[in-house]
Amino acid sequence: MKKFVIISNIVVFLMIFSFYGCGITNETNSGLDSDSSTTPSSGATTHIVEMTGNYEFVPSSLTIKRGDSVKWVLIEKDHEVASGPVIEGPDGREGVPDGLWDSGTLTRGMTEESFTYTFNSTGTFPYYCESHVDQGMIGSITVE
Repeated sequence: MKKFVIISNIVVFLMIFSFYGCGITNETNSGLDSDSSTTPSSGATTHIVEMTGNYEFVPSSLTIKRGDSVKWVLIEKDHEVASGPVIEGPDGREGVPDGLWDSGTLTRGMTEESFTYTFNSTGTFPYYCESHVDQGMIGSITVE
């Protein structure tokens, strides 16, 4: 019975977020540290979120304006940043990717030590580090 409840919850979350994604338009992934393609519109700001060795995003929650960008910067250890909610699964916390963005693995000493995404729609956008979601490495961007 417990397994049925867990699976049912996962199905409901996936259904909700699949419909949620249908209403989101105009988000653009500006790529891995490609500053030439991240020129923000007039008045737009790029906000910095650090990915630390303490398995946290600093700040973990941020409120920005539509058209602003967020640049996740690797400070210590290897991390990823992917969009989507986090659920409690049978083996602990699990990220459920919604496909808006996924940095892939960012590694210290490599050219990809940051990832930038421009938010062109309002809403709340949860995100997580796939490798460290179970340690609580999650965050949220609210776009007004």
